[in-house]
Amino acid sequence: MEQWELDLRNDIFNAFLINNKKAASFLLQDLIEKKGGVFYRYRPLDMAELSSIRFDQMYLCRAVRFDNHTEGLLRFKSYVSCFTDRKNSLSMWNDYADEAQGLCMEYQYIDIQNFAEENGLFFSPVKYSDDSYGTVEEDRVASVMSMMHKPRIESDEYEWRLWKIDMHSNDIGKIMSSIRPRRIYLGRNADRDSYLYQELLDICDEKEIELI
Repeated sequence: MEQWELDLRNDIFNAFLINNKKAASFLLQDLIEKKGGVFYRYRPLDMAELSSIRFDQMYLCRAVRFDNHTEGLLRFKSYVSCFTDRKNSLSMWNDYADEAQGLCMEYQYIDIQNFAEENGLFFSPVKYSDDSYGTVEEDRVASVMSMMHKPRIESDEYEWRLWKIDMHSNDIGKIMSSIRPRRIYLGRNADRDSYLYQELLDICDEKEIELI
């Protein structure tokens, strides 16, 4: 990742951290425009993912599953789904799409923005830095942003995260509607003779999603 992007991600992080929503929104739009406004989710090709695509849904897992610096209740009350702005990320294909046996879904930012507004979510890039970071547990913004901090060595993921905080929930994950990918890219190692692939073909035809 180039230094300008590391710096801009850091500025967005800090604006959110001090709850300066106006500055955060301005900087976020700047980065989104610079990156093209297109985002990707790398996923395995399995029945759970096919069901999500069929019903215009997205699964958010509990944030406690992530290795981060935050302790306490908020980790159990936060839910997250991960994106990247990299279309062809080798690390993402390997780590999140079952060594390229899975798929990559393409979303436009406007779709993510509408989905976030409808479901009480917020969308932000991950900050990559080797600096240590503490948290103020009673401050929700500070606590969530602490879960948006990863070591610089992982910056090749170009990660963004979509978040929800639900202090009344004990769910291990959340399924939310309504969002649909514009395109789906099939991994180079995917089994095109499998039942799952045939299901994907049918779903993309039904939903008018371009399959590449």
